[in-house]
Amino acid sequence: MVTLSITHGIPSQRRVDCMSDPITPAGYPSAILKGDVVGRALTGVQDRLKALFPDTMFRHVLLPPHATRQTWETMTRDAPCVAVGVGRWKASRRASRRANNRFIGTLSFPLAIFQSLEQPEDLYLGTDTLSEIGVAGLMAAIAGGLNGWTLPGVGSCRVATIKTSAKAEWCDDHSVVVTAKLMFKGVTLDNIEALAALEDFVAGQEAILMKKESRNA
Repeated sequence: MVTLSITHGIPSQRRVDCMSDPITPAGYPSAILKGDVVGRALTGVQDRLKALFPDTMFRHVLLPPHATRQTWETMTRDAPCVAVGVGRWKASRRASRRANNRFIGTLSFPLAIFQSLEQPEDLYLGTDTLSEIGVAGLMAAIAGGLNGWTLPGVGSCRVATIKTSAKAEWCDDHSVVVTAKLMFKGVTLDNIEALAALEDFVAGQEAILMKKESRNA
């Protein structure tokens, strides 16, 4: 299980033993509670990024859904910093009989990489060290290391866009933010056991509500 803690205003990861955490309320499926395919995808993307940009040289954090200016400025100060979050799960327009009425769509992850170098002229091409990689190198690494990469159980990653962020106006002349959108098409919630358990839980809750309503009638 992955929980979040706040360090310098930025969410960071802390892993704990899943078996020690009781599921609340009882009967709610653990897989759904932890995000199932969405949770596995996020963890997989984080692991891939740590391989591409080693955490011995880059700080890795979770990108808040609505990061404030202060958070962006903090991540810039912590550069080089790799931040990723969950974007959206957009339903597919194509009908799929194989989906059996299960949700299927494109799962996206926003990625932001913050870099700050002593010499502003190095921001584009960087230096000869990975920790001082520039915009061009970051774009090439994202395109080469993520586009076409297959995450088992989720699908193939496609890099939709790579650009310098408009939020770079919050940076000084020594800093830059490179953003990208990672996408996995055809992602389906197909955990039959978890979906059955969820339906049983909902049915039980509906029965409880009906009893309450009948007593109050």
